[in-house]
This record gives sequence, structure tokens and C-alpha cells, in this order.
Amino acid sequence: MSAPLPGPWVNHETRDDEPWLTSDGIVKFIEFPVRKPGMSRRAFHLYWQRHHSPHVMNTTPFSQFMRKYMTGHVHAREVAGVPSTLAIPPQFEGVAEVWLNSLDDATAWLSHPLYAELIAPDEANFIDSSAIEVLVTREQRLHDPAPDLVETGLTKVHVMTRRAENCTRGEFHRAVSTHGKALLSREGLRAHLRRLVISHRLADPYPDWLPTPQIDAVLELWFDDLSAMQKFFVDVARDADLAFLAVGCLDRASMRAMVTRLHVVHDEFSFQPTTMQPGEFRWGD
Repeated sequence: MSAPLPGPWVNHETRDDEPWLTSDGIVKFIEFPVRKPGMSRRAFHLYWQRHHSPHVMNTTPFSQFMRKYMTGHVHAREVAGVPSTLAIPPQFEGVAEVWLNSLDDATAWLSHPLYAELIAPDEANFIDSSAIEVLVTREQRLHDPAPDLVETGLTKVHVMTRRAENCTRGEFHRAVSTHGKALLSREGLRAHLRRLVISHRLADPYPDWLPTPQIDAVLELWFDDLSAMQKFFVDVARDADLAFLAVGCLDRASMRAMVTRLHVVHDEFSFQPTTMQPGEFRWGD
């Protein structure tokens, strides 16, 4: 029997303090979908969760590459509490995240014949593929006290950042990591968080089967609910040094944030319940 692969909850800093420099090991594929013109938001989210996600998992030769599959559905109405400096992207309807064993597996996954035959045509039923944003990343888990955390139903904030032109990639990613650690250094802020992860876009040369994304790193913040998220940002606002716009090397004009409710479809890394088939669906409050 081969040795088990490490799960993504492993703090990459124990092996590699700069995870963006290598594509070795588990990678995370992130897609920010855009709703097909003419489709209602309710119809989009119902189709995504109740049809598309089970369809993906039931296409076994395709889904066998996927170690974990999670979707985040944007809240049904504008969410109070997110700093005004973080522009909320109106076009994105959420986020799909897929963990794969390696970059080679990611290539094989998306080039699989069944993707073109079955998955892509189904995506076209509800997604505007001309407007989506996609990136391949490696995770840096800075705060993960509960590896078996039940994520379905939790609130997650995705802060999308881009490197400033006057900074190197290394300077940018170190700045984002430093900011994440600074947030965690405040006990009051850490108490609001269930998890804090930074997804760093892989270093160049970037996979040639993907267009170069407009996002270089995503700071991901998990909360029990919207109330905990709002208290977190109130406390952040009290310390100017912790403001997201205070971080050097970030292109401030392009910073965006999105608040979603999580739904875990498949997870081989933890004991949390997953939904291989459609279940209760709660969208918004």
C-alpha cells in the first residue's frame, strides 16, 4: 500500500515557507462563475447545486481526480459589514473550488474527454464562460484549529488581491502572508475566525491551458455566520495597521471581496458530512 498523500490542511509553512514558488503537491483549482444572461439568480443557484454538482460527481472517470469539491454561493442580497474599500464584484455568483493531487492531475482532469462531452455542455446551461475567472493555487493554511470542521452552511469571505506593478511576485505573496499573520496575532480577531487560508496563484510559467487570471492571491476567511463576520470587520476597522488597503504590494484599485455560504459536495480529507446528492438548499438569509 502506498503512503497516504498529505491533506491540504497541512500548514505548508512547515515544509515550504513560500508555497507560491512551486507546483509540487496538492493544488486548488478556483473558479468564480458568472450567471448566464437571462437566467434568474435563483434558477442559477438551484441548477448549480441540485443538478451540476451531482452531475460532476456522478461522472466517475472525471470526478476521480477530485480530492475535494466545494461551492460557495454568494448571499442573496447585499451583505452589510464588508469594508467599503473592498469592492464587491457584481458579476460573480460564487466560487467553485476543487483540490487535485498535482498540477499534472489538474491538466489531465480538464483535458479528459468526458469534460468536453458531458461537463462543459452542462456548464453552458447556466454559466457565462466568457466572463468567469479561473486560477490554480496552492494553499497556505495559517489558522486551521479544526481539520474536520463542518463547512457546509458557514460564511466565507474571499478577498481577491492582485500584485502591484512595482512589486515582485515574492514581495507580493510575502506581504499577503504577513497580513494574514497580523490578523491572527490579535486574539480578539482570531476569536471570530473558524479558519484563515491564503490561496497563492502558482508561480510562472503558469499552466498554458488557462488564461492568465486577474487575481494573484485570495485571502479566505471562514466564520460561523454573518454576525461573526461583521464583528470581525468592525474590530479590524479599529486598527488602521490591519486595514486591507494598508498592505504594501497590493493593487488597491483591483481589490474585491465576496461573501458566500459554503456547500461541501465531496471531501476525502476530513470526517465532515458531504453531499454527493442534492439536499436541503438555503440561499441567503
